[in-house]
Amino acid sequence: MKKLDVVKALALQVTPEDLFVSSIGMLQHDWWNYRPNGVDNTLSPGVLGSVSSIALGLAVALPHRRIVALDTDGSMLLNTGILCTLGNESPPNLTVIVFDNGVYQSIGGPPTLTSFKTDLAKMAEGAGCLNCVTVRDVEGFSVEVQRLLNDGEMGYLVAKIEPGDYPWPREKRRPWDGVEDKYRFIRYVEKLEGITIHAGSPG
Repeated sequence: MKKLDVVKALALQVTPEDLFVSSIGMLQHDWWNYRPNGVDNTLSPGVLGSVSSIALGLAVALPHRRIVALDTDGSMLLNTGILCTLGNESPPNLTVIVFDNGVYQSIGGPPTLTSFKTDLAKMAEGAGCLNCVTVRDVEGFSVEVQRLLNDGEMGYLVAKIEPGDYPWPREKRRPWDGVEDKYRFIRYVEKLEGITIHAGSPG
């Protein structure tokens, strides 16, 4: 299945009140174009391997809010230790979605280890995550992501997708850098929760 079809299917299952952490690469631009209502509910940290860690922190800090990690196989393989923390903490409001295309797409497509014997869902299960599933078609993804988002348990979903990116033109890509992205996300969470996270410089 194609990554963009999975992104579209996910967008149909979520709301502007959900919060997302998206991996770098073209996935952030895919989600930028299909995120619900075009709101600033998505943080795209510029550090490979940080997505699920940040999403876990959000889920613990905001236990009443649905949090979705949009991770990748390359990112997950760079920080497999997070699987142990996910398995032990298992916040019920967190769903981790791994877009697994088996390659490092952004640097030309050399294979990741999931192209061979490595199974991320089984790794997550072995680390203590109880609600792990791998899907290979859009219909299966839609069914499983709806279940995982609403069953009151932490979910870990590996979506096996084809290599390749949609060639978004410049004007359709996320139009700001990571610094602005951070502050826009913070302000959105402040408004959503009615709290102050960053009050600015004193005096």
